[in-house]
Amino acid sequence: MRESDFFDEKDVRKPTSLTCPFCGRTYQYEVRWRQRLKKKRLPGGASSEDRRRFSKAQSYLVRIDDMVGCQHGGCRRRFEIASFQTVVFLSESEPVSDATRKQPARTPARRNRNRNHRHRRG
Repeated sequence: MRESDFFDEKDVRKPTSLTCPFCGRTYQYEVRWRQRLKKKRLPGGASSEDRRRFSKAQSYLVRIDDMVGCQHGGCRRRFEIASFQTVVFLSESEPVSDATRKQPARTPARRNRNRNHRHRRG
C-alpha cells in the first residue's frame, strides 16, 4: 500500500500575515496548503506492515506556495516565503488552525529618514 492510501487529501487556503522584504509592509496573503488528514480506518487488504505504518501515520499540511506577490501598489514584487514552515503536523486533538504557523518576527526595512525632509540650520 502507498502512503497516499492512508490519507484524504484536499487543497486549502489559509490567511497568513507576511512582511514584504522589499518595502517592509505587512499584508494578509492566502497561502495554499495541501491538507492530508489520516483516514479513520485502514483500507481493506492491509498487511501487518501496512497496519504498523498506519498506526504511526499523522495528519499534516504541506505548503504548496513558495512565492507571493506584494500587495502594495508601489512595490508588487514577488518574494519567497522560505522562512516559513513547509510541513506542519496536526495533532489529533486540535482542529486545523492558523495558530500553528507563525512567521518569525522581522525588523522593518530601514528607510532614509532625511528623504523628503528639510534640514534645519541654525
